[in-house]
Amino acid sequence: MRARLDSNFSRYILDLGNGLPPITINEHVKIPTAMLIPYENDAASLDHLIDAVFHDISDYSTNISNMMNRAILTPKNSYVEEINTLLIQRFPGELKRYYSFDESIDASEQAIMEDFLHTLTPNGLPPHELLLKENCPIMLLRNINPSEGLCNGTRLICRNFDRNVIHAEIAVGHHSGKKVFIPRIPFLPSPDENSGFPFKRTQFPVKLSFAMSINKSQGQTLDFVGIYLPHPVFSHGQLYVALSRAKTISAVKILIRPISTDEPEKNCTKNIVYTEVLTLASSD
Repeated sequence: MRARLDSNFSRYILDLGNGLPPITINEHVKIPTAMLIPYENDAASLDHLIDAVFHDISDYSTNISNMMNRAILTPKNSYVEEINTLLIQRFPGELKRYYSFDESIDASEQAIMEDFLHTLTPNGLPPHELLLKENCPIMLLRNINPSEGLCNGTRLICRNFDRNVIHAEIAVGHHSGKKVFIPRIPFLPSPDENSGFPFKRTQFPVKLSFAMSINKSQGQTLDFVGIYLPHPVFSHGQLYVALSRAKTISAVKILIRPISTDEPEKNCTKNIVYTEVLTLASSD
């Protein structure tokens, strides 16, 4: 639907989403050369991808709408954090650091556990050290007030900082332009996600959104999409979701890290599609 103005790209992502040959053969898909960032090494290739998506990032503080319609998508949260950390350092402005208050549920373990808890960032939680700058893009991690546009996944722009409140502006959707205040809130992650240690983190429910996970990008439409694949996608339809955020083939760049140095083809990656699920869905 997003790609209806580019019929060839539209057909490509539909066939890819359905796992159909010759696009997908044995769970592998060949990526058109026009979309590829050639792989040299990890650092240099990632720099090329960042430059392709954001060009001169120092210009975006004065052209917010352009920045908010660009993002790098990647399968795992660890890669998201890596890219966001790189980009907030390059973004113009003074760095603001917010540290979480982490407390173990068993108060007797607080003294010995606190430093360890700071190193944990379970899925869906903000980091212990939150690095922000004025006008940088952020994403909400919890439903705070859905009727006012503050939902899990809402993208915002940081406008100002107080000790216990972030002043922000909703950047997309029906509530675009609305000024909001984001407070710190407590998070209780599942013990299964943090090595079995139950704890509570009090932090602002936001994270940087220069980059986001592919799963978190569902429902978003972007003017330019970078896709970073240091490892292949790992769940049904992930590659389709990433590619279908864009409107045309010229608005997508993909960086694939080869699984091995002697791989014959550098422009192939995994495409996981459970065709039996699609068959069942279409028969209902």
